[in-house]
Amino acid sequence: MTPPARGYIRFCSSALVPLVLLVMLWPQHDHRTAAHLEAARHAKYGVVPAIPQELPDGAHLAVRKPKPAPHAKPQPKPAPHIAWPGIPQEQLAKFGTRSVFSGLGAWVDVYDYPLLPLHKTIAVLKKAGVQTLYMETGMSGTRQAVVPESVPWLVAAHKAGMKVVAWYLPYYVNVHSDVARTVWIARFTHNGIRFDGVGVDIEFKGAMGNNRIWNRNVVAHMNGVRHALGPDYPLAAIPPPPLQMRLAPETWQGFPWAQLGKVSSDIMLMSYWSFRTGCPRIALNCPYEFTKYNVEITRRLTGDRVPIHVIGGVGDGITWSGLNQFVQGAIDAHADGASIYDIGTTRPQWWRSLSRLRDLG
Repeated sequence: MTPPARGYIRFCSSALVPLVLLVMLWPQHDHRTAAHLEAARHAKYGVVPAIPQELPDGAHLAVRKPKPAPHAKPQPKPAPHIAWPGIPQEQLAKFGTRSVFSGLGAWVDVYDYPLLPLHKTIAVLKKAGVQTLYMETGMSGTRQAVVPESVPWLVAAHKAGMKVVAWYLPYYVNVHSDVARTVWIARFTHNGIRFDGVGVDIEFKGAMGNNRIWNRNVVAHMNGVRHALGPDYPLAAIPPPPLQMRLAPETWQGFPWAQLGKVSSDIMLMSYWSFRTGCPRIALNCPYEFTKYNVEITRRLTGDRVPIHVIGGVGDGITWSGLNQFVQGAIDAHADGASIYDIGTTRPQWWRSLSRLRDLG
């Protein structure tokens, strides 16, 4: 961001006094301008206080603490167990009635279908009180948008009383095709049974090296699907979380949080703390803080206009203690819903703790 224009300074070469005053006042004006811009930048982008965060190669990413603008209101006090300020502990916005994305969920992907016993798995989910099953139906690279192996899961889950949300992984190479396939999933029926909503897995960048084009395609895809399905259809965006993106800012520069907040029914964060190391030395990498702060930062980035479901995991890389911290973090963040990725890696004894998430939303 460039400083605002200061205007033209008109003076007469023979007038000494204005020149002296200009020299005396210039540094002070420059300082005030810089402070104002710094405060405005942090207010706009919601930068987290300066907490060191580990990069994959062991390096550290330092985030500067914002300087308050003159006469700025003091920042909220931190929670007793957290040693930094900056994130409000309570969110006042209420989104009213529960949605298909609220409460306790469970996840299955296309690789699970041949590995998991269908009816036994559905019985476990029903006993655990799972309210919504999130099942991958396809991706840009699959021949069909709804792979045949997914259909029996749709039928069995509905029969067991669960809602079913399909999720789709676009490659963002052919946006028109991805829009058409996502809409087709939403309108898919089998003997009168259909999905209760659709989620878009927003993460694959392998086929698109240009950030600007990729971000534009993400927005075009979501806008196209929303336009086709109407304003009330349950449509979720499933992106990586903010704290994950900040470890690779050049990869996620310009991510369209605000646009997703406008077009999505729910934001579902892939908040996988098992990929983070250094807890408790790096507090934000601990399950509770990573979960809670990702939800709260996302509220800021999206304008607090959309409910947020937080996805923890990955199941085969977490502990019982970490799971309980995740559950408490989701509850304290007032998430709309929460779940662990995925069914195949969720241990049977974990469902008792996860059942506390049923009341979210």
